Amino acid sequence: MTHQPAPGPQSNPHSIGNLLQQVLENGSSLASIKGLTQQEIEAIYTVSYNLYQQRKFEQAEKIFAFLCLYSHLDVRFWIGIGACREALGKYAEAIEAYSYTALLQHDNPIPPLQAAICYLALNDPRQAENGLTAAIHWSQGKPQHQATFNKAQELLKTIQHKSTNPSSSNQ
Repeated sequence: MTHQPAPGPQSNPHSIGNLLQQVLENGSSLASIKGLTQQEIEAIYTVSYNLYQQRKFEQAEKIFAFLCLYSHLDVRFWIGIGACREALGKYAEAIEAYSYTALLQHDNPIPPLQAAICYLALNDPRQAENGLTAAIHWSQGKPQHQATFNKAQELLKTIQHKSTNPSSSNQ
């Protein structure tokens, strides 16, 4: 009895190698490769967003993780998973999600602001300052981001005040 070799990645159109090739070479998403329509993705997003609004962060996080996997270039999904993780106290994981968002949409001031808040929760004011500086840069002069600009400035002033007056942080 002869042993037949296992089929290689080229013979299975749904193999990891072929899926990765389609994503990297064609800019495809796993959702499109697997046949999920944009309408279906939007319906799933609506469910996850509603769960988040209902403060069901663990459930929403799982669905946002699915969305990030299947539609990895949609900033909303990365912000959503970051917000869930932040709400659950998973600050380092939230920072990772916000950082990925910043790669996809570098001029969005919200992810660096939220990452800075997570860094503050992790007691890392130096990294928080970096995030706040980026948030200020990308929100300055943009009326739609005025609240982000104001919050980032306020937090940055607080950090800088504490670093110049360490005794005030104990009060």
